[in-house]
Amino acid sequence: MGKPMAEAWLQRDQLDRLYAANWEVVVSAAAPPLSEADYLKDIDGVTHLFANGTDIVSSSVIRVATDLKGIFRTGVGFDCVDVEEAKARGIPVCITPGANTETVADMTFALMLGLSRKLLSNHLILRDGDWSPVGSNNVHGKVLGIVGMGRIGRAVARRANAFNMQVCAYDPFVKKEELDGMGVDLVELNDLFATSDFVTLHLPASEDIGTIVTTPMLDMMKPSAYLVNTARGALIDEGALKKALISGSIAGAGLDVFIGEPNPDSELLAMDNVIVSPHVAGITAETQREVARMCVDNALAVESGDWPDQVVANGVYS
Repeated sequence: MGKPMAEAWLQRDQLDRLYAANWEVVVSAAAPPLSEADYLKDIDGVTHLFANGTDIVSSSVIRVATDLKGIFRTGVGFDCVDVEEAKARGIPVCITPGANTETVADMTFALMLGLSRKLLSNHLILRDGDWSPVGSNNVHGKVLGIVGMGRIGRAVARRANAFNMQVCAYDPFVKKEELDGMGVDLVELNDLFATSDFVTLHLPASEDIGTIVTTPMLDMMKPSAYLVNTARGALIDEGALKKALISGSIAGAGLDVFIGEPNPDSELLAMDNVIVSPHVAGITAETQREVARMCVDNALAVESGDWPDQVVANGVYS
């Protein structure tokens, strides 16, 4: 595992569980995210691989790790793991579903509120001694479009109901009856982008899904609308988003994720109508503790040969 993961995610109590099981813990000294080369330096003899954030667990890493029994990802994303290579080797790729659902939903609403109420702009103006507020708009009563109605999308919908928002959603894998009683209308993707005051993305990144937010989709949005992404950077064509933000095709964006993270040189970071954060939507002290517990649970379960199906992302079961 990477050093930041050992220090922040797997704190003393969870490390002690591994030591109690007579495991040896190998910590990489490399700075995150761990690259293929970083893993290849330390992977020989590793039986259980803990991967964090955007650590790259490539097919080369998996092939070299001849003793590997399991790959254990923090969070629910696994796009940086070659899941097919792992599956071909019979190696389960385990995730921690539900651990940060409410935390990401909180951050989604924080970005929506910050954008619409011009929180950052007014903060900077007042801090500079100028009492000339920037006008803002309500979140309450507006139309929210949620792209992806998994755990996090549904948690966002619950918060939207409390704000008396009109909620629409797009998810081709969800049936209407699954959302009964949630106050959510399932619509086509084009209709969602065209009618929403806020569009928020809650999908995994995969070749099947591809890039959702492109120039045609941005052109459909209201000029007063905002785009929020706490999912994966690859869902957005960043060049198209930059043009839309400059032209005023949309009012602004709240971004916690980017293409090629870490990406401190992204031009989106310097734009006045964008609020950014460094992929921390799912990271709080509380979720770190829960994710660490679940990762260790998963690893110990795999070692025992009996692990729950719902934590495995690539269909390899005991």
